[in-house]
Amino acid sequence: MVRSYDEVDERILDATLGRILQVGIRRSSLDDIARRAGVTRVTIYRRFSGKDDLIEAALLREIGRVLGEATTIATTTSGVDAQIEETVLYILRLTRSHPLVTQLLAVAPEEALGFYTVRGEEMVSQGIECITAVLETGQEQGVLQRYEARPVAEMIARMAHSLLLTPAAGVDFGDEAAARAFIRTAIVPLMKYGFGPGRGGASLGTTSGNGRVGTGS
Repeated sequence: MVRSYDEVDERILDATLGRILQVGIRRSSLDDIARRAGVTRVTIYRRFSGKDDLIEAALLREIGRVLGEATTIATTTSGVDAQIEETVLYILRLTRSHPLVTQLLAVAPEEALGFYTVRGEEMVSQGIECITAVLETGQEQGVLQRYEARPVAEMIARMAHSLLLTPAAGVDFGDEAAARAFIRTAIVPLMKYGFGPGRGGASLGTTSGNGRVGTGS
């Protein structure tokens, strides 16, 4: 369930993220975060159950922002193949360039691996839900073939998380041409047709407008 936040919550979460990027998670105290947000520790405890809850909320909000931007790309790019390519490329770029990756490694490298393995469940789970919703909407619109969307969504979410943990193996995703070639060859067909022997064999329905995969009209 997505939590809703008011202006004070947002200030606290911004302060939490900013402090993590400065000194890492372990050294980010509630006193530091409270000063940065312009609130008291009591205010934080009234809104979050403690440091762990606050860190989790800040992480989930950031994941939600990333997935929201990915959904915007998916709904504003013309042509289903281009939508998939641009959206997946955006996500894969962030596994290498997002401040929570680059900055956390810089200020607290000893925390980074644990952070992205222990807390990887939240990342993968949110990714699965978002990708499943996009795929099912595309199927309803007739731009994607009918198949069980969740296993495909899980495969893609887990691939992105794997790339976050092991960026330098196989395809060089730092090379945009290589990354695009991989997406066109492996991900676009998977998202259009799913798994199984019928993959690519059935025709897709006609589409209206620009044939965009989105979250509904």
